Amino acid sequence: MGLQEMLPAVGEAVREDGKQGSESSWASTASSREAEAVTVEEEERAHLAMVERHIEEARLRADGLAGRMQAAHDETGAYLTQARGELSPEDAHFSALELGRMGVQAATAQGSSERLAKLAAVPYFARVDFADAEGEQVTYLGRFAFSWRNQAVVSDWRSPVASLFYDFEPGPAFFEAPAGRREGTLMRKRQIGIEDGQLRYAADSSSSVRDEVLVQALSRTADAKMHDIVSSIQQEQNAIIRDEAPGTLIIQGVAGSGKTSIALHRIAYLLYRQKERLNAHSVAILSPNQVFSDYISGVLPELGEEPVMQWSLYGFAQRLLRGVAKVQPPRSWADETDLARMVRVRAKGTEEFADELASWLDGLMAAEGAHLVFDPRDLPVGGATAEASWLAERFAAYAPVPFSERLDLVAGDAREQAHGQTFGRYAQTLPTRRELAGRLRRMMTAKNAPALYRRFLAETGRSALRKVPASGVVEWEDAFPLALCHWAFEGADGFDGCSEVRHLVIDEMQDLSPVAHEVIARTFPCDKTILGDVNQLVDDREATAPSAVAARYPGARIMSLMRSYRSTWEITALAAQVKPIAGLEAVQRHGEEPRLVRCGDTRGVLEAIDDAVAQWQRGTRRTLGIIAKSDFLAARYGELMARDHELTLLTDETDEYPGGLVVSSVRLAKGLEFDEVVLLDVDARQYATESDRNLLYVAVTRAMHRLAILFRDEPSPLLGKATAERA
Repeated sequence: MGLQEMLPAVGEAVREDGKQGSESSWASTASSREAEAVTVEEEERAHLAMVERHIEEARLRADGLAGRMQAAHDETGAYLTQARGELSPEDAHFSALELGRMGVQAATAQGSSERLAKLAAVPYFARVDFADAEGEQVTYLGRFAFSWRNQAVVSDWRSPVASLFYDFEPGPAFFEAPAGRREGTLMRKRQIGIEDGQLRYAADSSSSVRDEVLVQALSRTADAKMHDIVSSIQQEQNAIIRDEAPGTLIIQGVAGSGKTSIALHRIAYLLYRQKERLNAHSVAILSPNQVFSDYISGVLPELGEEPVMQWSLYGFAQRLLRGVAKVQPPRSWADETDLARMVRVRAKGTEEFADELASWLDGLMAAEGAHLVFDPRDLPVGGATAEASWLAERFAAYAPVPFSERLDLVAGDAREQAHGQTFGRYAQTLPTRRELAGRLRRMMTAKNAPALYRRFLAETGRSALRKVPASGVVEWEDAFPLALCHWAFEGADGFDGCSEVRHLVIDEMQDLSPVAHEVIARTFPCDKTILGDVNQLVDDREATAPSAVAARYPGARIMSLMRSYRSTWEITALAAQVKPIAGLEAVQRHGEEPRLVRCGDTRGVLEAIDDAVAQWQRGTRRTLGIIAKSDFLAARYGELMARDHELTLLTDETDEYPGGLVVSSVRLAKGLEFDEVVLLDVDARQYATESDRNLLYVAVTRAMHRLAILFRDEPSPLLGKATAERA
C-alpha cells in the first residue's frame, strides 16, 4: 500500500485508538510509570547538578586563564610599541612571534570558556549503560566531550560508544572501540531533555518514549538557522553520518527527510574522526544559493567545528570562469517568456548534451586527437628552429595533459633543445619558456575555452543554442559547458581554491545539470557527499535520476532516505496527493488540515494574506513563508505586502536568511522550512503541467505545522480530488 492510500487509514486509526485504546493502556499503568519516572528524574537531577558544578568550575578556570593570557598579551604589545626602534631586528622578530603565540593562547582559552558555557546550557542528551567482559560502564552523550580530573564526564556524540544510543535497543549490542569491537549488553538507554541547564525530562527508552521524544523535537518552531539534531538522529540517518568509506556517497532523500542536516552531521563526524586528513579549510559545501548557505551556516559551529568553505552554485560558476567570461544569474523558468531560450535551456540540460561534449573534449585531449586542436609551424628558438613535425610529436606525447600545461611542457622541451644547439650571441637571447608557450598557443586551432565551445556547437550542429547577451558574458546555461572547455585547457589546478578541497558536499543535486556534474567530477577528485531529491526539480529540464548522477562519479554509492520528518501528517498527506512517491513514509505527528481559501481576485488574496499574518502574529511560531510560483510574482506580492507588514523578500541577491515573515518564489524557498506557509495563486492555470507539479510539491513541503493554499477561482487539479472537494 502506498502512502496516498495508507495515510488516511492510519490517520483515522491513530485518532480513534488514541482516544480509546491508548487512554485505557495509560490509565492501567499510570501509577507504576509515574513512580518510575520520579525515580529516574531524581537520579538524573542529582547527576546534572554534579556535572554543572564541574562545568562551572572548569569555566571559571578557563575564564581566569583567558584573562591572564589576554593581560600578558596586552602588556607585551604595549612594551613592543614603546620599544619600537630600540630592539634589534632579531629581538623584534622573536618578540612578534611571542606576541602572536600569546594571542593564540588567549583566543584558545576564551574559546574553551565559550564552549563550556554552551555545554552548561545542554551538557548531554542521553545515557547508555553497557556491560561486557570488561565490566559495566555508564556513558553520558552530548554535543561536546567534557572531562573532569582526567575522568570522562560527557562523551562526544561522534565517539564510538555513542553508536549504542543510535543503533541499538536494550539487549545484545556492540561498538567499535579503538582497541577493537566490544560486544556485550546494552543495559539501559535513557533519553534526557535539558534546556538552559534545567532537566525537562528523563526516560528510559521504549518505542513509545522514542516516538514522544521525536515528535517533541519535530514540533519545535523553525528558526532563522538550521540547528543540530544530535538528540534525535534516527538509525537510518546514523548509518549515513558514520559512513567513512572513501569515494562519493549520493543521498536521495524525500522532502523533509533531513538529508541536508544529515550531510552536515556527516561532515562534523568526519572532521572528528579524520583530523589528520580533514580540517575546516579542506571541506567545501556547494549550495543552491547564498540564502540557503546562510541558513545552514550555524550547524557545524553548534557541533563544535569551525565553519567550512561555502559556495553558492552561481558563485561557484563565477569562480570557475574567472578571467574567461562573466555569467548571467540563474533565471526562474516560471518567469520565462522567451520560448527560444527555453529550447536552449532544455537542450543543454540533457544527458546527451553532457555526454557528447565530454566525449568530444576527451577525443581532442587524446594523443590521436592532438592534430585536431594543434596545428604547429616551424618555431625559431634563438639560433635554432623547432620543426613543426617535432612540435606536433611532443604535443601529442604529453596527452592527455590539459592544453595549457602541455604547451608549457613543449615550450620547455623546445628551449632545452635550442640551448644545446645555440652558440655565441644567440645563447644570450633565448626566449623564455613563457614567451615560447605564448607563441605555441597561437598555433592552437581553438585558443581558449570560448573558442573551443563555439567549435563544439558548430561541429555538432548546435550553433543555434548559443546566444551572447553581451561581449564577454554568457547565459547561465552556458556556464558549465564553458567551464568544461576551460578545464580542457587548465585542468583542475586552473580553478582557484578547488585543489585544496578534500571533501566536497553538493546539496540539491537535482539543480545541477549533467554538464555541471561532469565538471565537478573532473575538477574534484576528492571524496564527496552529494544529496538531493529528484522530485524537487524546479526548472523545466528532464530530471536526472540518482543512478545517472552516480554514473558521473566513478564508484559512487547511493543511499536513500524515504521517511519524512518535517511536516505534519496532514501536510505530508497532501504532498503525497500532489506527487505520489513510492515508498514514502510519514512520521505520525498530527496537526491542522491544510486550508484552501477561494480569493476571487488580488484584493481577496491580499486580505487572506493579512488574515494569515495576523493569526501567525498572535501565536508563538517564529517563521511564516509567503510563497509564490515565480520570482516576478514574489516580488510583486512583496511590494504590495510591504505597505502593511515588515518582511524580507528573498532574491538572488539576498545573502542572509532572517527568519520572521518571508516572501519568496518556490525556487528560492527550496531547502528552507517555515513554521507556517501560505501558497499564493494555486490555480488551475498557474499549476497545470508536470513541471508545475514539482514546483507545487516543493512549495507544499516547506510547511512544518500549518499550511494555507490560496486560489482565485478554481484550485489546481494537481492538489487532488479530495482537496478540490474540500475547497
